[in-house]
Amino acid sequence: MMTPIELQNKTFKSGGLGYDKKDVEAFFREVSSSYESLYKKNVELSDKINVLNEGLQYYKTIETTIQKALVLAENTAEETKEAARQNAKAIEAEAKVKAKMILEDANKELNMIHQKTIQLIEQYELYKTQFKNLANAQTELLASDAFQIHVANLSALIPEEKETTELEKVESEIQSETESSNKDSLQDIVIENL
Repeated sequence: MMTPIELQNKTFKSGGLGYDKKDVEAFFREVSSSYESLYKKNVELSDKINVLNEGLQYYKTIETTIQKALVLAENTAEETKEAARQNAKAIEAEAKVKAKMILEDANKELNMIHQKTIQLIEQYELYKTQFKNLANAQTELLASDAFQIHVANLSALIPEEKETTELEKVESEIQSETESSNKDSLQDIVIENL
């Protein structure tokens, strides 16, 4: 393509016959001016196209990078989801195992408490029976002739009124000692059975 300068510097031979030189040069200046304007616009547009192509190439590179990043992010997200699912399954399985162990331990403890309760009730019944037998034996002992003191038999031994008072003291002491002895033996038996 010719440049505007080449057009301006172009000269024609002039002959006797031909076109008027002034008209040709005026027309040529007008064409040259128009051509110069078009040429400048063409250069500007070519520069813009180059800049736009470079920008387009830049954005295509960014697009490719973004697409790769998106694919990588999607893969990473899927891997993370799968890892989270696996982790959740593992936690759930572990929780189920722990819950089962806790239930088994609770059942064992419940059975142990149940057995202990049965043993305590049996022991209570045994102590209750032993205590009844002890109380019955003490009642029978108190009702026996060995613990019967008759004042009529003792009155023959007491000559005076003063001695009767002493006799009452002795009877009171014997009765106190007997009651104390019975209480002590009853307490000893209850303590031994516990």
